[in-house]
Amino acid sequence: MGVAAAALLIGLGLGYAVSSQKGGRESTEIAQLRGEVNGMRELVALSLLRQQSASERLRGVSWANQVESSDGQVLAALLDSVNHDPNVNVRLAAADALRTFAMTSAARTEIAKAITPQSAPLVQIALIDLVVDLKDSAAVTELKQVTADGSLNPSVRERAAWRSRGCNEFHFSQIYGLLCGSGDAYSAGARASATTDHSAIQ
Repeated sequence: MGVAAAALLIGLGLGYAVSSQKGGRESTEIAQLRGEVNGMRELVALSLLRQQSASERLRGVSWANQVESSDGQVLAALLDSVNHDPNVNVRLAAADALRTFAMTSAARTEIAKAITPQSAPLVQIALIDLVVDLKDSAAVTELKQVTADGSLNPSVRERAAWRSRGCNEFHFSQIYGLLCGSGDAYSAGARASATTDHSAIQ
């Protein structure tokens, strides 16, 4: 099916769904139609991401943003674009789109691993900001490796060092919150010890 035809069908399907909702006929058929619409969006996105033209691949990223966040095929395609697309603008757009699909720890780990191999500092910085914004504690290790990698752009290393400090602070606040909210006695001495450990990490 051509991309234009699929887009037309998606538009018709959405129109039908909206009109049915207005008539109060929300049903299993509508849920099924929504699934089909999402499937067509996925097909359009994946097709466009494989095109030779960078502008078409950018359209593919835009279509990917309309797919349900649990879609594993689109996640894999976006990761592939981030890692291998020859166009920096496409890689940047794909990195931004990944924010929606980073639902699992495995996905967030793959995003973090994509930082070092990148050839464009702008993409590396975008990925650094993304993994920190996702608040995955496992990102701290990856960011420390980026900071210590002398082969990387100095601005990238500085960004990783700066953002990793914020990531450490978030991780510490999570642990502190769990301890304080557990209902157990949490002495001033324990708090001081935890604070000392946190300072040592940084």
